[in-house]
Amino acid sequence: MKKTAKITMFIMLVTMFLHMLPSEINSNAMAEDEMRGVWVATVLNIDYPSQATIEPEVLKNEAVQILDHAVDTGFNAVFLQVRPSSDAMYKSKIFPWSKYLTGAQGLAPKDDFDPLAFWVEEAHKRGIELHAWINPYRGTKKIAGEPNHDIAVLDPSNPIRMHPEWIVKHSDGNLYYDPGLPEVRKLVIDGVLEIIENYDVDGIHFDDYFYPGKDFNDKGTYEKYGGAFGDINDWRRENVNILILELSQAIKSTGKNVRFGISPVGIWANKKTNPLGSDTQGMQAYYDQFADSRKWVKEKWIDYIAPQIYWNIGYTAADYSKLLSWWKDTVQGTGVDLYIGQAAYRAGNANPSSPWHGNLEIERQLKLNGNHTEIKGSIFFSQKSLVNNPSLTAMISAMYQQKDERITKKPLYISRPSDNIRTSLAQFYLNGSSDPQQPLLLNGQSVDNRTKQGYFGVLVPLIEGENEFVFTQEGTKVTRIIHRDSASMTPKEMNEVEIPSESVFPQSQQYWTSGEKIIFSCQAPMGADVTVKIDGKSYAMEPSGLARKGEKIYKDTYTYEYTISDYKGTPRNVDLGAPVYTMNYKGNVKTRTAPEKVGVIMKNSPFYAEVIKEVIDTYGVPTSSNGAEYEIYSGMTDYITGMTGNFLRLSSGQWVNKEGVKIYTTPAQLQGEVKAAEYSIGEKWDTLKVNISSPVTAFSAFDGRSISLDILNTSSAVKPVLPEGALFSSVNFVSNGNKAQYILTLKDRHRIEGYYIEKIDTGLMLHVKRPVAAKEGAKPLVGITIMVDPGHGGSDTGAQGPLGQAYSEKIINLNTAMKLRLELEKLGADVLMTRTEDKNVTLQERLSASRSAKPDLFISIHGNSMGDNVDISKVDGFSVFYREKFAQHLSEEVLNHTVNKLGRNNKGIHNKNLYVTKATWAPTVLIESGFVPNPYEFEWLINKNEQKRLAKTIADAVLQYFSINKDVE
Repeated sequence: MKKTAKITMFIMLVTMFLHMLPSEINSNAMAEDEMRGVWVATVLNIDYPSQATIEPEVLKNEAVQILDHAVDTGFNAVFLQVRPSSDAMYKSKIFPWSKYLTGAQGLAPKDDFDPLAFWVEEAHKRGIELHAWINPYRGTKKIAGEPNHDIAVLDPSNPIRMHPEWIVKHSDGNLYYDPGLPEVRKLVIDGVLEIIENYDVDGIHFDDYFYPGKDFNDKGTYEKYGGAFGDINDWRRENVNILILELSQAIKSTGKNVRFGISPVGIWANKKTNPLGSDTQGMQAYYDQFADSRKWVKEKWIDYIAPQIYWNIGYTAADYSKLLSWWKDTVQGTGVDLYIGQAAYRAGNANPSSPWHGNLEIERQLKLNGNHTEIKGSIFFSQKSLVNNPSLTAMISAMYQQKDERITKKPLYISRPSDNIRTSLAQFYLNGSSDPQQPLLLNGQSVDNRTKQGYFGVLVPLIEGENEFVFTQEGTKVTRIIHRDSASMTPKEMNEVEIPSESVFPQSQQYWTSGEKIIFSCQAPMGADVTVKIDGKSYAMEPSGLARKGEKIYKDTYTYEYTISDYKGTPRNVDLGAPVYTMNYKGNVKTRTAPEKVGVIMKNSPFYAEVIKEVIDTYGVPTSSNGAEYEIYSGMTDYITGMTGNFLRLSSGQWVNKEGVKIYTTPAQLQGEVKAAEYSIGEKWDTLKVNISSPVTAFSAFDGRSISLDILNTSSAVKPVLPEGALFSSVNFVSNGNKAQYILTLKDRHRIEGYYIEKIDTGLMLHVKRPVAAKEGAKPLVGITIMVDPGHGGSDTGAQGPLGQAYSEKIINLNTAMKLRLELEKLGADVLMTRTEDKNVTLQERLSASRSAKPDLFISIHGNSMGDNVDISKVDGFSVFYREKFAQHLSEEVLNHTVNKLGRNNKGIHNKNLYVTKATWAPTVLIESGFVPNPYEFEWLINKNEQKRLAKTIADAVLQYFSINKDVE
């Protein structure tokens, strides 16, 4: 089976887990390499569509229902009949649109809709493979009452109409392409390559339709091309063989990972006719259809064979078990996968004496399949048979689930810590996986607190020094050594008497304003006298107070708190120079000059920073670790009032990274004036346009009732007029020092769902979003865009649980997010994803995607964890995080729905400045679905059914949120 995702292991032991991991560690894997497929027939509208239509929404809805049913049943592949009879269920330059799709051959669906493209996309969203099922030779499929060999009814673009010489009129009243013609082989191969070129299909699939019978009227073709064959039957078989070989070669030549397989009739040949055949007495593919399916396997022309063994176990003429054995022996050693075509359509016979009464026969067959490793899975005919027989579907699903969840012998594995470590912690949480059927011992003591699948977490105390933890199980031993360092600070020895160059402050240019305090620091031998000289004066520095140990030279840190002096005169920057550090240790005097200088920025010094990137973050302190507070945009300019490390401070007090701005000086003073202000009403966004004389910096914030727009270095402004229908009841202007502030107060019973500033050539615009409401009907979220963000990915694994990197938070997040996407799309939402595969996506890229799309809602999916010194086995629950006040209601809806419907422990909603939640343009929440290192939470988090329930619950909460908006203006 084609794998759509793979996990790279970094240690051999983890590799041993792959065959036993839960079903969605890969996006489409259920049991290792097992095919679980279903045929979806389009001929005669057997399965899809239920009736011909040109309406895209009807076609989409039916496709989604079939795919969802496939997921619910446990299938991982759909075999969709895309060319039932010289026609196409997709856009083709070779074949006309199928009458089974739209009602008339050649008639296209509305709105340029392409069903196959939709099927492929929706199948892959669900982790399902999509195989394109083709009937290569059938030209028509008449029903009772229709005329025989009716070419006139076909579309003029049909190859049959264009080349009637390629067709044989058969005794069943239908038209068939003549397999003996080279032009027909080329037509079939070109048609397949067209599909592969234009669609991301996982496979090309033929069924059992080859020559329709021995009475096929191809004598003329035989006389023209069959001279090398003394028997027309051998020539016919060779015609099919050539097609299979050449098609196989053509598919491989594309370089795409597309599998080629065939589902022939279950009997290749009867033993009484051919000694290589099976012990049966039925129709023979080799002699009746001239299909040498055994040769295709032995020559390895195909990737898989799926014989249709549509008889019961013990049936005299064609015993299922005998045919199973024959096919098993046939594929042995070839590398060709063997799947079994299962007769789901025969199950549920009402006659109690029938072997097909009820569903027991299918159950017996599946169990028999499972006894043979050569059998790699099953394909069921057909989808409608399963829908019409819910008990059969439930039985198949239960068997798959039982197989997926079957407890197998697992190797003992310790994920936390993954290796021997050093720590200063007084206790440590050990996490891992074991065989639940065998006792597990830790240092000779039983580990009893394990899950059904053998996951465990244990908090152990640590003594100072070496701690050895030995896990043993059934002859296997895994040891972890944790060295606990002393809690007391121990001075480090110095190799020589010096002030190390890397220890002196500053290592980067410093700028501060009068009255601010900075700390000069350096390292020197313990017991030395140390001074720092700055701006012409020397100051004695204080040691840290570490206790001395012995007579060796030990390192100590010396500091001095310095207050920036007040400077008079023309506003400017004052250079205090680089501080010089001097130490005297037992008469040994040494100095060290800092590599960078300290400067003073006087008030209104013409020292500026202009934003040169499209957007940059601002921070309340000179570090990004506490989260960004605002955004400012290209062209915005402000005074610089401080600089340290990689950050500089603006006049607002906000810090920005140096790499995002241009630093310059100019005699001109930065002073803005608001020339005009205009409020406009829009369908989704209202705007306040402010024309400003200078490119000053601005910030905006919302407190739940009012939006403030702060325009820096601006002292005068124009008050806008609020038109009728505006979101706000009033707009006030306040001049606060060198800052102009607009305050817009919401009307009663009015809400907003976002706001942001846009820098424009004439000033700026404040955009304010009106609430978006759900609609009535089956698709209430139509017109609503939701962005789903699976946290972490790629090399960023996120939290790790009992299986370590093999099934980390990033995988859990992605599996849950993909299910949430499906649930939201069922409700009509347009869902955007920050990632759909295991790849690195930075926080900046996630936020940028949200900023560009301006979705109506943004949900980030995460798992939780705790520190290594916490007993995480006792910590569980569901929580939601938000930053912007207008996202609080969404947080409450998601939390309450999940806690109440799923019985999750309530860990609350939290107003926190996380990076992705700082988006102001859309209600944005971050969900912590559970604690990954908690063995019980982990088992719940990786369960595909629980993931689906969680996704459904979150989607319901989103619908409720948008439904409430109907009552809000």
